[in-house]
Amino acid sequence: MDIRIDGSAILPGHSAGVEAFTYGLLRGLAADEAHRIEVTIVQGTRQSWRREVPDDARVRWTEVRQPLRADARLGGGLRRVLPRQLRSAPLAHRLLTGLRSRANPVAADDDRVTLYPFGGVPARARRSVVVMHDMRRFHLDCDSAPITDIFARNIVEADALVASWPHPYQQLLRIFPEVAAKTALIPLPVFHARPAGAAAEPDPGLLLYPSSTAAHKNHLNLLEALARLPELRLVCPGPLVEPQAGQLAARAAAAELRTRVAFPGFVPVPALEQLYVRATAVVVPSLWEAASGAIFEAFSWGLPVACADVEPLRAQVEFAGAEVCYFDPHDPDSIAAAVRRLLADRPRYAAASRRAADRLATRTWVQTARDYAAVLDWVAGGRSGPVPQSSFLNADAVGGSPS
Repeated sequence: MDIRIDGSAILPGHSAGVEAFTYGLLRGLAADEAHRIEVTIVQGTRQSWRREVPDDARVRWTEVRQPLRADARLGGGLRRVLPRQLRSAPLAHRLLTGLRSRANPVAADDDRVTLYPFGGVPARARRSVVVMHDMRRFHLDCDSAPITDIFARNIVEADALVASWPHPYQQLLRIFPEVAAKTALIPLPVFHARPAGAAAEPDPGLLLYPSSTAAHKNHLNLLEALARLPELRLVCPGPLVEPQAGQLAARAAAAELRTRVAFPGFVPVPALEQLYVRATAVVVPSLWEAASGAIFEAFSWGLPVACADVEPLRAQVEFAGAEVCYFDPHDPDSIAAAVRRLLADRPRYAAASRRAADRLATRTWVQTARDYAAVLDWVAGGRSGPVPQSSFLNADAVGGSPS
């Protein structure tokens, strides 16, 4: 099957979970000799992609420009100095979207099914499959209205949609019930699972929160909680998203945190694995996720977890059959108290994480790619019959009424 993937919204080292998802899916698809894959990527990033994805006869790269990239000097500088209201203004957003669309043209006669790993860029292909990893932009004030409009338009107009976990799947059907017949639920493997034989050497004072510094990741309240935990240290690897990254750096430079907090930015997988080896616990204060990659990774590494008491994270923990310490993500005192409870009973929570890891370990990228290929083939074949669903989840997760 001919598959086109539009990765033009992904900047290696800056796109967090969507980036890890796309790498894993591409590796799974490339493992099947029946597929011929073309990936559209940002000009100048091919070397970074090739480090993660096999570059063989089944994968072809097409590079396009992306004006005002967030990782470029001009684009990053504008994000730091321009007020959010101006950056999010409809006119500015339409201008930037138009520039990027012109740089990434879609031929009118291209009949291939195109997969869009990120639902926030216009799905302009004649036949499109759009991945909806989460629905937070319909619940939180974390995106501009023009971006939310793009998501909504893609949801309505795409030939098929894929949700990654039961909670966002149910949300999608609740908000857009008309798309149920074209929506598949395809769960993902753990992004950075513990390699076989990796030995843990935990540092009793080290907390870990792998995440970008996007606003909804809620790092600032975590830093305020750490100020109440003077015996602990915190490392937060992940893309440094402005303007939050600058604000967090300023708070971390305060006297009570200066030697105890590190924001190393995006780190390669071996360095991330070393952080998991050393961590004594993972703390996830995010205000909203489809399913937190950091939580699943913590389970895989047998690390205890303290996390925000928000609906999607509770659904994720229940799905995995795990046990964590919950806290109010808006209250630094609640975060600090949950971390203390977690560390006071660390063996119990670590054992719960290891039990959850056993279930998650049965999911692979090859299986995930097979499920995605079935949906792409369904669109290519004219959408005959019901949209294919993954066998990894039971029928209740797919067919249950949205709640």
